[in-house]
Amino acid sequence: MSIRTGRIRVCLLPSSVTLLLLALLLPATPTVAYQRFCGVRRAQNETIYPDIPIEPGEWPWHTLIYYWSGSRLDPPAKICEGALIDERFVLAAAHCLTVRGSADGELLPADQLVVHVGVVSVQQDNDRSRRFQVRNVTVEDESDLALIELQLSEPRIVAKILPDVSLSSEEGSGEEVQQELVPAVNSGWKPIPVCLVDALDLTSLYGTEMYILNQSQRNRLGGYEPVRLVLDEFLLCSGSTLAMKSRSINGTTVSFTIKDLNLPSNDRGTALYFKHQGTWSLLGFTVSRATRQWTPGSVCLPNDIISFDCLYPALDWVMENFADTNS
Repeated sequence: MSIRTGRIRVCLLPSSVTLLLLALLLPATPTVAYQRFCGVRRAQNETIYPDIPIEPGEWPWHTLIYYWSGSRLDPPAKICEGALIDERFVLAAAHCLTVRGSADGELLPADQLVVHVGVVSVQQDNDRSRRFQVRNVTVEDESDLALIELQLSEPRIVAKILPDVSLSSEEGSGEEVQQELVPAVNSGWKPIPVCLVDALDLTSLYGTEMYILNQSQRNRLGGYEPVRLVLDEFLLCSGSTLAMKSRSINGTTVSFTIKDLNLPSNDRGTALYFKHQGTWSLLGFTVSRATRQWTPGSVCLPNDIISFDCLYPALDWVMENFADTNS
């Protein structure tokens, strides 16, 4: 396994001074390609507390993507999750960026997307988060990945996400939605992307603790909380007269048993994170429920498992598009 972590820029210095600076400043992980610095949580300690709302900086790469028509009368609608992989780029699941009901996978207009990086809660800004407009979206259909290029130039005014009205909230809250337009600049924000893993043997991850971030079910507008998922070799689901085991890995897809975890049934391209070689990496995004394959031999109910498409087979595509954009 190797982690794609980044481009190093140093001045020409005497060799001893250069080595000292590298030892002091660079993380102890292999560095290649484009990620200068990645996978470091700005947390008070490394302990992760499941079901406890996260604090600013704990998951600085975690991203929420909103659709906003630009009208003051219509609030931004949360449609997707993503992960910052570079100062300018966010990865997301392509299926949750499509127009609802579109038969040909038509994408939502890029200029009507708002990306909130370093999010803690759907309704809360903080000094370690920032909102962006989108410059471009590129999709790789086979892997269901979307590469979102952020607009880093002087931004126009974008919607303040307070409060959120999600497209999944069919019932509505009956609350009056206040819209405030504020500049998207936040001088305290610094990008900390998540790392990407290449050439990964999934079976080497058996027993590994992985995490997703889930909006609190105790409060509709509550903060995001980490949910721990352990990758076991088999899924074991009961509830009938027969309990069967099925493999948790199916090609490039991994699945977890989530019974009693109270995860939402709606699909938002949830990102799956895990720690590898001292830094945090992105493994993949939830499989679209419309195309999810049933796990052979499983007696799990549909809502008892959650499956993720691993992104590492498509890393060459990510790298090519990144290189094209920077050429």
